[in-house]
Amino acid sequence: MKQVCLLCERISPDSNLYCQEPYCPAEMSPNILDYGEMMGDIEIVKPVIILRSAVLYEATHQKEKVFLKVAHPGLENKERLKREAEFLKAIQLNKEQHEFLPVLRPPYANTTIKVDAYGKAMLKGHLLYFYMFDHVEGEPLRDLLTKNPQLWVNHIGWLMISLGTAVSFLHSKGNYHYSVSPDIVLVRFDNNQSVPRILLYDLGVVCDGQSLNAHWYPFAVAPAYTAPELLDPRMIQPHPVTDVYGLGLTMYELLVGEPTFTFKLQSDTEVYKAVQRNWRVKMNRIEDVKNVANIALQAVDQKASQRQQDTTIFTEQLRAYFGDVPKPKRSRWPSLQTIFIVIGALLAIAFLITLAISLSEFGSQIGS
Repeated sequence: MKQVCLLCERISPDSNLYCQEPYCPAEMSPNILDYGEMMGDIEIVKPVIILRSAVLYEATHQKEKVFLKVAHPGLENKERLKREAEFLKAIQLNKEQHEFLPVLRPPYANTTIKVDAYGKAMLKGHLLYFYMFDHVEGEPLRDLLTKNPQLWVNHIGWLMISLGTAVSFLHSKGNYHYSVSPDIVLVRFDNNQSVPRILLYDLGVVCDGQSLNAHWYPFAVAPAYTAPELLDPRMIQPHPVTDVYGLGLTMYELLVGEPTFTFKLQSDTEVYKAVQRNWRVKMNRIEDVKNVANIALQAVDQKASQRQQDTTIFTEQLRAYFGDVPKPKRSRWPSLQTIFIVIGALLAIAFLITLAISLSEFGSQIGS
């Protein structure tokens, strides 16, 4: 177990973190589990990404590979994770599972998601709240951008169409996200690295408009990805344009190859100031992909009234330029299950033929 600062990302292997930055109080630094550590019957493989409200781990449970999401200490983080798990439970039980959202698993070996959407575990004096979901291949979009800051424009378009579709699904269920950023998406490529597939593994504030003021808290999302209207508590209103802004910031970053607002080695106060004053990095893609750049520029407009007024409008603008995201190609080879069934059937037929021949020869010997 190690301690990690959520602000400056310093790490202490002995859980005795001291941060030299005055804006990084050490008490805000959660403990992160390492390879081989156990949480009940769940074994940690590795941390995948550390968010401000939770940690996503790759883990094993009952000898199966899974994803484990554990909330950081604090009532707000705990309640946010519980709402997320309950939402995933609801869509799964109602047979409304979305292709871009996690498939929830029972938190314990002897229960079901209908009974328990999330679990609790005591570890070294801390009561941790967690939930598990099916493992899929992929890496955080943030890590992908570290390796390749500027993706192919078609990859950007297809990725943002998928992400916009996932956020639109939340809206269709009466919920808002309000924390969209490159940190909350897993990405993998299929069809010989030609098409990105996503998993939205963090659902943000995931609450309806009536409870938004009660559940929204600023620290849950990095300041560089916070909409201007969320900086003033009097202006927090339930509206899709705030999520349009988050989608726009992510797309803007994909286009220019760096975060829309610089945040590395800066305090939250400094970043909030940049957001309020709209000190964005320059959009440098007007010459080569002007139409796409203009979609991003409209989405990140400081005035909410000037943005696309719904996430579906944002995705339709992209779809008009890039077309639909190509569907996964079916393999020409049958699945392993089909192969095993065919092999089993052939073996059974061979056995019956052999048995029939043996019986026939045996009958002939008796007759002679």
